[in-house]
Amino acid sequence: MSFVIVFIQIIDDVPSQYTSKKLNLADNLSDIRNNNDIDNTLLFSTKLSDGYAKIEREDEKKYSLKEIITINNNLNILYLMRKPCWDIFNNNCELDYGCTMSFDGIKKATKRAFKMKDCELTEIKAKGYKKGYLEFESKEDWMKKTNLFFSSDVNIQNFAELGISIESSQSDNFDDEIKSIYNYTEVGKVLLKFREHLEPTEEFIKDIKAAIESNDLEEYRKITEEYGQFIPTEVILGGRVYFKDVTMSSKSSATKSRQNSASVKFGPLNLKVKVNSSKLKGKSKFYNFNNMRLLGGSHPEGEKFDEKYWIDSLKDYRNWECIEFKNPVSIFQLVPDTLCKMPFKSIGKRILYTCTEDCDYYLNKFKKYRDFELKLPRNILDIIQNEEADCDIFATVVDTEDSKNIFFNCQILKPKAEKGKLVKPRIIIHGIQKKFQSRNLKLKIKIMVVGYDTDFNFILPNIEVIKKHHDSHDKRNFTSTTLSNHDLMTRNIPFFGIPILENLNNLNKSLIIGHNFRNVDNELKIDMFSYCAEKSCYVNLPNFTFCTLIIDDPISNSYGSFSFEFSMLKKKPFVDLRKKFTSHLNPKYISLCLSNDNYKPFFLKQKIEQIKIKYVDCNCGKTCFVCKNKTLRISSKDENNIDDGLMDCYL
Repeated sequence: MSFVIVFIQIIDDVPSQYTSKKLNLADNLSDIRNNNDIDNTLLFSTKLSDGYAKIEREDEKKYSLKEIITINNNLNILYLMRKPCWDIFNNNCELDYGCTMSFDGIKKATKRAFKMKDCELTEIKAKGYKKGYLEFESKEDWMKKTNLFFSSDVNIQNFAELGISIESSQSDNFDDEIKSIYNYTEVGKVLLKFREHLEPTEEFIKDIKAAIESNDLEEYRKITEEYGQFIPTEVILGGRVYFKDVTMSSKSSATKSRQNSASVKFGPLNLKVKVNSSKLKGKSKFYNFNNMRLLGGSHPEGEKFDEKYWIDSLKDYRNWECIEFKNPVSIFQLVPDTLCKMPFKSIGKRILYTCTEDCDYYLNKFKKYRDFELKLPRNILDIIQNEEADCDIFATVVDTEDSKNIFFNCQILKPKAEKGKLVKPRIIIHGIQKKFQSRNLKLKIKIMVVGYDTDFNFILPNIEVIKKHHDSHDKRNFTSTTLSNHDLMTRNIPFFGIPILENLNNLNKSLIIGHNFRNVDNELKIDMFSYCAEKSCYVNLPNFTFCTLIIDDPISNSYGSFSFEFSMLKKKPFVDLRKKFTSHLNPKYISLCLSNDNYKPFFLKQKIEQIKIKYVDCNCGKTCFVCKNKTLRISSKDENNIDDGLMDCYL
């Protein structure tokens, strides 16, 4: 056995350091590793004239130490090369912990949700070097980019909206910060992909099961507080340096100390979240640097930036940091399928999407309706197609020109989904006039999509949808059904409804389905009726499903409850929207609740600043059920018998 003194140097260590050991030159490299505790982060290498050649682990048995030793000034030198290893990166960066976007950058959870079992590691090499500018288009864009998300993934937008909603209540500097511009230099070293290799921890699974059994939304909120909202499943490691490119006009930040309930936006709906603002408000850690900010790499303090020195420092993987996160998914999506399907049903439905669209309605023929196809984003259409999401659509309309002698009714046409075919829901709008007049109308339509959040983008307060199906075989022009939540009025909880059709044909295309809510003897009911625009009379109700949306925890400035006022001259009932809402052109979701069961059916006309009641004439000769039994009109004598609940949801 020929043992000799060998000097061992690790390439890229600055400054260069050597250790010496007595090694057998005849041993293969695999034996050298095992007998001398050379860990998996180091690779044997041989020196070339212009660099070093690494020897892969699987080839170590093929080489003896003598074959790769370099002799320099009669010294035997063994060169080792540092090898990036995913488990070291995971330990250093806590990649298998959940995250939350915040004003100060990405926040790691306190509890570990997953264990990373393996990882796909790809070296980026020359393509990793980039220079560019970092600009912000909006608050959400600022939140995404300062939390190291740079792609346009829908999930990223959702998590950014959640983060901006909470964090905006703790800073007055967003308007200033989104105006800032930075130039940057980036060196990407490796891309890690690990979605398929994340295994939920036993504690995480235990907490999810406990939340399901409790059927308490607060338990899910607690889970996201402890385990994070999402986990990025791809990460780029390396270095990035930022420089301020534009000096901003500095506006003094408020340093207020307070604790309150802030109105924050979760996706499309404002909801209450308790925010502790007792700490001083100020600029984010990202924004609050004088000239230069480093992510990864090293640089002498107080010296002018030396790019070559910084890039050289990134040759050592120990100087790498996370410089970009990709493909985030909710922590709930990565639990077993049998468990994953249970939470979103337990959590309940939520508002997935809202928007307001302009609609031109050319009413040039009697009984002509407007068939308006919804221009929904593809990801929302995909959710609607998903049977597990069980989506419902609500709509309301307002005439932007406040046309006289006409009012409007909305119905949803939602054909049954066929496998392989994309079904696009539509809104059927009827313009109702006592005397036909040709018109060109400009409408605004507010649309709301409600369903189970199968993607678990964020957890929201309970939203309940109650569905009641009517069968046309009943042959009735008026029907009533009881809602299960009879205490909605006493709890001041807003609710509203809309009819849903599965098809539109010659039998139902002229039918207008109206409804009112009624609260008699602590029993909340829905009264539904059908009116034919072609025959001008009440007719039998068609096949349809009536959906009632109930929102348990709305923000106070998003809805209001009103009693009717009555005009001085005509004594006609109306609601003045100016007393509650400043945005009058924004269509409102309206529900009206009566305290008597013999009122004549009516429709609600939504004007820009008012809500009015509109009756229709029936040509049956007082022979139908409605004309015989529902005869009472609303008057100033009935003020105590009417509650008008009005709700406005903002995007």
